Amino acid sequence: MRVIPTLLFSCLTIALLTLVVMQQVRGNLDFIFGAPPLKIGERVYDFEPAEVGRIHILNHDGTQATIVKKGAAWVLEKPWQDYADSRVIRSVIDFASRLQIEDVIERDEVDDLAEFGLKGSKIAIELFDKSGRPLCHFTMGRYTAWRGFDPSLEMEDPTQKVPSFPTLVIRPAEEDKKDHLYICADFANPALRTIPIRDFFTGGLRLFRDHQLFYLSPAAAAEITLKEKNSELTLQRSSLAKDAEWTIANPFELSANPESLAQLLGGLARITAVQVLDENALNLPEPLPENIDHSISIRYFLPDGKLSPPVTATFYPRENEQAATAPVTISEGPGKKRAAILMVPQGAGSLLAGLPRSVNDLRSRTMTSLQVKQVQAVSVSDFMGRSVNLSLERDPHERARRWQAEVEDFDATEIPNRSYEGPANEFQVTRLFEALFKDEVQGFTNDASTDPKAYGLDQPIRRVKVKLTDGSQANFVIGEKLLPQFFARRADRGRPFEISAEAYESALKGITHRELSIVSQLPAADSPAPSGLNLLGLDRPQIISLDGIEIHLGRISTRSFFVNRLDENGQHSPHVVEIPAENLNKMPLEAYHWRSVRLWNMNRFEINGLIIRKKDEAPLELTYNFYTQVWSASQGGKDVSALLNPNKAEKLLKKLTDIEVQHWIGPIADEAAFRLADPSLEISVLVEDVDDEGIERGKIRRELRLTEVVEGKKNGLFYGRTSQDPNYFLLDAASFQRLSVELLER
Repeated sequence: MRVIPTLLFSCLTIALLTLVVMQQVRGNLDFIFGAPPLKIGERVYDFEPAEVGRIHILNHDGTQATIVKKGAAWVLEKPWQDYADSRVIRSVIDFASRLQIEDVIERDEVDDLAEFGLKGSKIAIELFDKSGRPLCHFTMGRYTAWRGFDPSLEMEDPTQKVPSFPTLVIRPAEEDKKDHLYICADFANPALRTIPIRDFFTGGLRLFRDHQLFYLSPAAAAEITLKEKNSELTLQRSSLAKDAEWTIANPFELSANPESLAQLLGGLARITAVQVLDENALNLPEPLPENIDHSISIRYFLPDGKLSPPVTATFYPRENEQAATAPVTISEGPGKKRAAILMVPQGAGSLLAGLPRSVNDLRSRTMTSLQVKQVQAVSVSDFMGRSVNLSLERDPHERARRWQAEVEDFDATEIPNRSYEGPANEFQVTRLFEALFKDEVQGFTNDASTDPKAYGLDQPIRRVKVKLTDGSQANFVIGEKLLPQFFARRADRGRPFEISAEAYESALKGITHRELSIVSQLPAADSPAPSGLNLLGLDRPQIISLDGIEIHLGRISTRSFFVNRLDENGQHSPHVVEIPAENLNKMPLEAYHWRSVRLWNMNRFEINGLIIRKKDEAPLELTYNFYTQVWSASQGGKDVSALLNPNKAEKLLKKLTDIEVQHWIGPIADEAAFRLADPSLEISVLVEDVDDEGIERGKIRRELRLTEVVEGKKNGLFYGRTSQDPNYFLLDAASFQRLSVELLER
């Protein structure tokens, strides 16, 4: 009778021992009792997005996709042999790696998985690492009524709402997780996507196919070639380094415009097809010049420094003028063509239509095609021998580099006279640099010039030398030429139009020209009578009749200014540009323009006294001892020292020794001379005159005169002049107020 209990005890012992062994071997007893659920707040999977190398998708419509990482590109192996959209792929991987649990549902408590979208509308996703090891395998069900907010997301604009999407039902396929369903938050990176995750899986996975024009970013390009039917333009750079500048290599060697290049590169990166078709969906002709609209080719830097084969986007014409898109094919070198046709928006208003694509759109539009950061020194001179030399030198007092000016002139004996040497006027340096490195040229006159005389470049009115930080030097000449301008207007109150020389000559011969069709149009009844006709040569016009309409023709001569960069041998280059006349005003050679804004060099310890004269007031005489800091004052023969506010006097003294002018206006300024004959404020400064051995020789009087630019009105600027300097200047109102402060306490 004891056999049965013994047998039962033995079986129980064996079972317990088996459980212990399985616990030791497997680490758990989930295969018997089921795995415990993951906790709310945890993530379903733990892997890094960079680990993913392969993706399998089974869509709710039965479409299957296999996507593989090849080098830097994601490639679809099915349902198409094509590039995958990297933004969509990164969004899916990011979604899978951040499945945070909001709620848990026991699988055994679910009677019908269809209620949770886990049957007919389910989406199955598998991710593998680069060695083929599984990272995650789950089924995505329906959305729920809850929404998830990413607590770690920081918005650049704090007033902007944090994006949120509905939570989803997720059922893991792994053996240790399949016993539970999880309600998971859809945390989306706004830089990757702005739509709920299931939206990517509509339309037979069509969004997984790459819709971008170029898979690799054009920002990493080494060379870009733009081909039209009758032209070809090539841009290139030497490396991806920040200081490697783009240049135009063909049809001319020219500097490129950084802003236009940024617009081109950014535009090419943003061009996206509205639809991607199979390559046999349209019967396109061979990409011969007569069959296509244009093409854009990009070559990239390879790891060894060489250039990749060109990736070429060939743009075919639109089917008709009303069509919003046109087909584009992509090739990646000889015999390698993308198996797709991209339908890209084209025509007015499209991103493509706004891209700079011509030489004049992409070339540098400044006079020198240089940047200030490249400049070490600048020299400007004229045919009379005058010159301004600017150099960037370290200022020992400020521990920084400052522009120093050296201005030379020649008198009648042709002996060089250095009329100024010292810190350069920052305002004038800025104006010069605007003309040389910032202001746009007026036009690109000629890129194949062979005759400098045609532009006055054989006898230049300015020579500009720019020493660069790399040790090289760029030389430019500026010429002046009187050139004709032509104007025309309809005789009966028509407004004037500028016309070409060709149109003008045709009109004189009585031949109709396309430009004259606009001129001959009847003006509106309420059009005002034209004015300023004498400035256009239309006050005494040539009168002609075209198709019975009386037309007035005018011709004037205008001063035009042209710039040419010399080559390394000092010879003229074929590229001539025209600059505005006001740019010449930014290159003055008179010394006063370049003087420092500091009015005079005077220290407080040198000053012994002041005499202040204001209109309709008796002069106020002050004496001052720097060492004792004692002030005394008299006015109208009376001692008013007791009324003097020493704090205000100290501030006035400090301002006097530190005056900065607003702008120098030179020695010839009739209005300033007239106004300063009876100044609003005159301050005489008594300064010790000391010889080379330090022995005092007496006192020198330095006078400062200031007055309003406009009498009887509130002035923002004041005329000024000192007794030691023939040049007039402008002073700001705030400085004038501090100099005219009331020192006596009445």
